Amino acid sequence: MLRAGDFSTIAVAVEDGIATLTLNRPEFENRVDDRMHSELSDVFTAVRRDKSIAAVVLTGAGDTFCAGGDGGPDRKFETFTGLTAMEEGQAIVDGILSIDQPLVAAVNGDAIGLGAILATLADAAFALPTAQLGDRHVMGGVTAGNGSAALWPLLVGINRTKQLLFGAELLDAATAVEVGLITAVADDPLAAAHEQAVAWAAMPAYALQTTKRALNQHLRAAVANVMPLALALEEQSLARLDPRFRPWETDEKS
Repeated sequence: MLRAGDFSTIAVAVEDGIATLTLNRPEFENRVDDRMHSELSDVFTAVRRDKSIAAVVLTGAGDTFCAGGDGGPDRKFETFTGLTAMEEGQAIVDGILSIDQPLVAAVNGDAIGLGAILATLADAAFALPTAQLGDRHVMGGVTAGNGSAALWPLLVGINRTKQLLFGAELLDAATAVEVGLITAVADDPLAAAHEQAVAWAAMPAYALQTTKRALNQHLRAAVANVMPLALALEEQSLARLDPRFRPWETDEKS
């Protein structure tokens, strides 16, 4: 069962079978700290188990969808699940891909790093025209192990993914639509996402959800094949960093 009280960094609201999950650290551009990382590894499992939920909308509080990982000096890089941080990273992606209910992202601002993964793994994503999207791990000296190397080749092709990741490229929303990472640009992403969620929730549930399950098998196979290696290499790259250097501080959009 999905319960609002189980989460402190993700606001949960359910109405008429539509669950809205809001990443809720607006004062930090919804950057993912230790608590949110752990909660993201749990929340989609709660969604999958809650049969009263017919569709899900994922968005961010304030003016940003999710600006990536929180690399601030107060972050301890600990977890609250009993998993390691890398195991949680795997669990986040596995959790998203495991839910049968349709998931729609309302990208109300920049989606960077893990934020970009959350947006592009949704079944549909509607982005504000001014939003930027990309994964800048490589610029910070860190392997892109959070899902982009495993999954984006299926969305945009392997060579385009290399351009995006090697160059730490940020795409504007219209370009992200053009290359196939997200669905559409919308002046009101939340309204567009909710409309899509309601439309899909009205479809025959078993037929839609099992079709999604079959389609997601392509993604699950890629995750199983690539992500364990990518996460192990990310962990090694973090261990090799100059201790004076925090990759997330190299740029505002890291």
